[in-house]
Amino acid sequence: MSALDQTVLNTAIPKISVVLDDVNRAPWIITSYLLFATFATPVAGKLADIFGVKPMLTVSSLMFAATSALCGVSGFINLPGFSGAAGATFGAMDQLIVFRGLQGIAGGAMMALCFVAIGDLMPSRDRGKFQGVLAADFMIAAIVGPMLGGWLTDKVDWRWIFYLNIPVGVLAALIFVLLYPESTREKAKPEIDWPGIGLFILAVAPLLLLSNEIGTQGRFTMNSAMEIIVSISSMRLFIAREKSAEEPLIPLALFENRIVSISLVTVFITGIGFFGSMLLMAMVLQQVYKLTATMSGAVLAPLMLVVASASIVGGLLISKTGKYRALIILSLVLMTLGTLILSTVSPDAPMWVVPCSGVVGGIGLGLMLPVHSIIIQNAVQGSSMGIATSLSSLFRSLGGTIGTGMMGALLVWLQHNGHEHSQLPIALMLYAGSLVLAIVLNIFLPEIELKSSSQKATANA
Repeated sequence: MSALDQTVLNTAIPKISVVLDDVNRAPWIITSYLLFATFATPVAGKLADIFGVKPMLTVSSLMFAATSALCGVSGFINLPGFSGAAGATFGAMDQLIVFRGLQGIAGGAMMALCFVAIGDLMPSRDRGKFQGVLAADFMIAAIVGPMLGGWLTDKVDWRWIFYLNIPVGVLAALIFVLLYPESTREKAKPEIDWPGIGLFILAVAPLLLLSNEIGTQGRFTMNSAMEIIVSISSMRLFIAREKSAEEPLIPLALFENRIVSISLVTVFITGIGFFGSMLLMAMVLQQVYKLTATMSGAVLAPLMLVVASASIVGGLLISKTGKYRALIILSLVLMTLGTLILSTVSPDAPMWVVPCSGVVGGIGLGLMLPVHSIIIQNAVQGSSMGIATSLSSLFRSLGGTIGTGMMGALLVWLQHNGHEHSQLPIALMLYAGSLVLAIVLNIFLPEIELKSSSQKATANA
C-alpha cells in the first residue's frame, strides 16, 4: 500500500487537477505525501523500539485506511472554514493536499516498520531473502502504480484510488492483531522526545522544499537561502537536543558505529540512483534519440523488473553466504559502470546502449537494496534496531529527494548557460564520481558474520 501510493497518482494528477479546478497546486498532492512520509520514518522506528512493531503496524494500517477514506471524500466535506465549494478558503484541493499529508504519515510509518519487522522476527542471516522480496515490492509498485492509477482514473473514478485502500488497510490490521507474534527483543524506555521530533522536522522540511525548488528552477533564490539557514540552525539545535535528551529520537552514538555510518552514506548516494536513474535515462532517450515520453517509458519499464529480480537474488546471496562487503562493492562497481556507459551515449550510438547500461546499473542497484538494512540491524542493540533500520529508509529517501533535486538544478543551470549538449554527460559523470567515493568507503566497511537460525540455535544451546 505505501509503495503503490507513492506512484499510483502520477498518471491521475492531470485529471484530478482539472476535476478539482486547481492545476497550479496539483504537484503538492504527491509532494505532501512524500514530505510527511519522510518525517514519519524515524519517528515510527523509534516508536517501534518503545511499544513494539505489532501495535505500530496495526495502528499505521488503520490510519492509512482512515486517511485514504478522507482523501477519497476531498471536496465533499462541508464544515465552517472547511468547505469544498469552488473559491472557498479551504477548498477541495486544500483538503486533498492535507489528507495526503496525513496519509503520508501512515505510509511512511508502514514502509519503515515492514523492514523493522523482518529484523524483529528473523535471525540476521535469514533476513536477506525477506528483505530482497520486500525491496522488489517497491520496484514492482513503480511499474504497477502508474498503470493502475491511470486505469482507475479513466475507467472508474480517481477517488477509487483511495477507496481501495480502505478494506486492504483494515484487513492488514486484522492480520497483524491475530497472527503477528509478540516481539521478544529489548524495548527502549517509554519516553518520546517531542522537542527532538519538532526540531527534526524543522531541519529536514526546508531541505526537501529547497531540493524541489532548485530542481525545477535551476538556481538559488532568497527563499532558498532562508531555507538553508532555517535547516542548518534547526539541525544544530536538534544535535544539541539529542546529546542532552535522556531518550533521544535518534541516538547520536549510532553514527559512531562504522558499519552504520558507512552504510548510511552509501544508502544516501545510491538513493540518488534509486530515484533519479530512470529520470536521466528518460532524458537521454527523449533528448538524444527524440523518443516520445510514452515510448521512452515503454523502453524503461522492463528495467524495474531487472532491479526487482536482482534485489531478490541479493537477499538470497546474503542469506546463503552470510557475507556482505564483497557484494556491496560489486554492486557499486556495476552501478558505476552502468552510469559511465550511459554518459558516453551520443546520437551516433545505437539506442540499445541505453537499456543495456540500465541493466548493468539496475543489477547493481537491485543486489544492494536489501543489504544495508540487514547489516545495520546486525550492528546495533535490540532496543535501537527500529530507529537504526528506519534511518536506512530515511537516508535513501533523502538521497533520492535531495540528490535528484540537485541533479535537476545542475541540468537546468547547464542548459541556461549554453551547455545543453553536455549537461547529461556532466551530471552522469558527477554521479559516477560519488559512486566511486562509496566504493572507497566500503573497502573499510567492517564485516561481521551474519548468523543463521541454525547457528543461533546452536549458540543458545
